[in-house]
Amino acid sequence: MKIRCSALGIVITSTLVLSGVGPVAALEPESSSEAMQAALDGQIDSPAQVQHNELARELDLTDGIVTAPSGVGAEVELRFPGEVSSTRQEDDLVLDVTGGSGYTTALHETGSGTFRALVQIDSPSAPKEYAFEMGEGVSLQPLEDGGVTVWDADGTMLGLLEPAWATDATGASIATSYEIRGTAVVQYVDFGQSTAFPVVADPFWIPALLIMARLSAHVAQRAAAKGISQALIKQVVQNGKKIKGNGNTSIFTTGRGTNQIRVVVNNRTGTIITVTKG
Repeated sequence: MKIRCSALGIVITSTLVLSGVGPVAALEPESSSEAMQAALDGQIDSPAQVQHNELARELDLTDGIVTAPSGVGAEVELRFPGEVSSTRQEDDLVLDVTGGSGYTTALHETGSGTFRALVQIDSPSAPKEYAFEMGEGVSLQPLEDGGVTVWDADGTMLGLLEPAWATDATGASIATSYEIRGTAVVQYVDFGQSTAFPVVADPFWIPALLIMARLSAHVAQRAAAKGISQALIKQVVQNGKKIKGNGNTSIFTTGRGTNQIRVVVNNRTGTIITVTKG
């Protein structure tokens, strides 16, 4: 299945069924999309729309692999977990991208090269781990807030996956985290027999060009939600203790315990990648 995604909509251009692999059975359309939309309502908005020619290109979704611009050169590929399914569009979601026993995946394009790779888990018999393969020639580095940065072989940051999240059918948070295995980001979702299904989980991709300012709109938004002002962030970078971070990054810290603030900076561009507290 090949789909071109753009701000004007999603157009199916061709269909492919893998040899020996039939379409994965999907949920009823209403139940699948409603559960995902309800989960998305509780998340922080995507980065503000920006005018960058490098990010104006369409996302490409082909056979369970989404290709997206980074804005700094190389494109990024992310392969969804599971087997290729009979993809369909509903509202702003591309449903049933892939699937497996007890789960399906979906793509939510959020503009300017950003997207959410959603997993809907429908039963306690479903897997607790979901591997998103980032392709060859990249290295993955964890961030202190639970996110993951993606770098090319030359040490250029291509973008990042925001910290993992997952919610159950009542909107309650489910414990979830990432583990890096080679060039795959594996999301672990800690549900159980008593969990209210379906559970929706999500890696959220942000290309590097959207983090080119020292304090991007998205970082500022996340920091404000934690009660951290822009002035305080700049003070931490100017006066805080500096240590080497993962990849080509530095970490600046001030305070202790629950009041400790950490700012992760890309050494090459001076970009503030993320801010954590506590």
